[in-house]
Amino acid sequence: MFKRVFAVAAAAAVSLLGVTAGATAQADPRARLAGDLPGVRVVNLQKAYEAELGHTKPGKISGVVYPLGQRPKAAANAAATCTEPACPLAYNNGPVQHTPQVYLVLWGPNWSKIPSQQASANYLESFYSGLGDGPDDIWSPITSQYGDSTGNPAFPASVLGGVLLDTQIPPPDANQIQIAAEANASAVKFGITDLADAQIVVATQSGTCPQGFAGSSCPPSTNSYCAYHSSSNEPYINLPYLPDAGSACGQDFVNNDGIHDGFSLVGGAEYADTITNPVPSTSTTPNPGWVDTADTVSGGEIADKCAFGKSFSASAPATDMLLSTGSFAMQSLWSNDAGGCVMANVPKDMLLITSPGSQSGNVGNSVNLQLSGSSSGSYLITWQATGLPAGLGLNSETGLISGTLDTAATYTPTVIATDETGAKKSVQFSWTVNAAVTGPIKGEHGKCLDDSGSGTANGTKVDIWDCNGTGAQKWTFSGGALSVLGKCLDDSSQGGSGAKLVIWTCNGHQAQTWTHRSNGEYVLKLNSLCLTDPSGSSVNGTQVQVRTCQNFKDQHWSLP
Repeated sequence: MFKRVFAVAAAAAVSLLGVTAGATAQADPRARLAGDLPGVRVVNLQKAYEAELGHTKPGKISGVVYPLGQRPKAAANAAATCTEPACPLAYNNGPVQHTPQVYLVLWGPNWSKIPSQQASANYLESFYSGLGDGPDDIWSPITSQYGDSTGNPAFPASVLGGVLLDTQIPPPDANQIQIAAEANASAVKFGITDLADAQIVVATQSGTCPQGFAGSSCPPSTNSYCAYHSSSNEPYINLPYLPDAGSACGQDFVNNDGIHDGFSLVGGAEYADTITNPVPSTSTTPNPGWVDTADTVSGGEIADKCAFGKSFSASAPATDMLLSTGSFAMQSLWSNDAGGCVMANVPKDMLLITSPGSQSGNVGNSVNLQLSGSSSGSYLITWQATGLPAGLGLNSETGLISGTLDTAATYTPTVIATDETGAKKSVQFSWTVNAAVTGPIKGEHGKCLDDSGSGTANGTKVDIWDCNGTGAQKWTFSGGALSVLGKCLDDSSQGGSGAKLVIWTCNGHQAQTWTHRSNGEYVLKLNSLCLTDPSGSSVNGTQVQVRTCQNFKDQHWSLP
């Protein structure tokens, strides 16, 4: 599948410059190149380049892409608070690029003379043309989460600002100053006014071997590289002719016939690194942009942490990405939002949770608290909680908190909703659990609820009596049950309004489960009738009943 898609992409790419990999070189290929695509400027920057050499001061090399399997080993940072490389990028107060513009400099005449290099030029131009181009590029916007004090990266259109063919022959072992001087001279030739958002990609022709490059015919280097980025008068990228390094720099990494895979894998990585850290720390600009400075293992920039898409995240391997200009092998980028390497900037769903507010209860109270949340995309929500009161649990699918409170304390639980996109939302609230309440229950008439004769037999009537502090009047209200001397207030006959109340063995039945309203009513769960002193009697021994709740004085009772 990848082979077929790649072939189509390559065919689309070469058509941009009007040449093909199999074309025979003409007597004046530069004229044909310029004539077929007027946007490609053919110049010789020899004088401008030499003028720049004398005062070029490149900054720190950063975002180094090392050959596969050749990254220098570095000791893990003992002070790190998380395990590298799975740590987030941190903002170090440096700038980022807000509307990045890539200017491709093809340095050397062979880009237009040799068919294989013509095809490479087409691939590079096609690749950079597709980046930032409308909704097709869902990869570049991964960088949009990394902003500075003046804004975040945005991609309103293709990031390719221009292509320049410099026909002077680059030094065969171009050093950093020479690469930077070419970038500076090119920036002047392009007439760039927004240097802060510019990226000059200095792509040297085959055989150039910039110092340290991992090309198979290049001089060996202690720490060879595939590419890097830095800054001089503007941010620039040193992009050698990567097919010279073969598989070490990405050739065939994704596609079996992917001779150009390295150009989009490595070129894309440097492009993303430059957006989020365009000016690596220097003596004049000591603060970089977004970098995990503690990550001495992978390099710490947005693409470094996911180098080639395989070194860190098996869930986001390098693969072909479809842009408006074709399909290109690309690696994943680190996303702080996702907490890992991702291939696409997929907006997360928005979650809302309705706070349950402050909760309270007594030891022994039963709890059924339904959490409520919503997903803007109607995705399935799952729930979890920490810090719930002892005795309670949460159903992860329904969001129902239930159980029986069993330990008096003040709790601060946090409930977390997560949907299928990985979006999360949490809310914290307080929950006060009091010890079980025990004592007399008094009506407005001044009489107390009484277990007649201190009886403990099932069916013993419950009446009103002068308050006397005996055990027959020491009620406990816990878990919805009103108990005295080990038995519970019960509507045993379940006869509806007018049924007389007794004590019975506690069994948790709805005929024994009460709630106490703020107006003083005790409401029976079985039938929603209220504990009533019939007709407001004040006669000792009057048996209490359940009747329709009407907020009458004979239905007003205190808590124990």
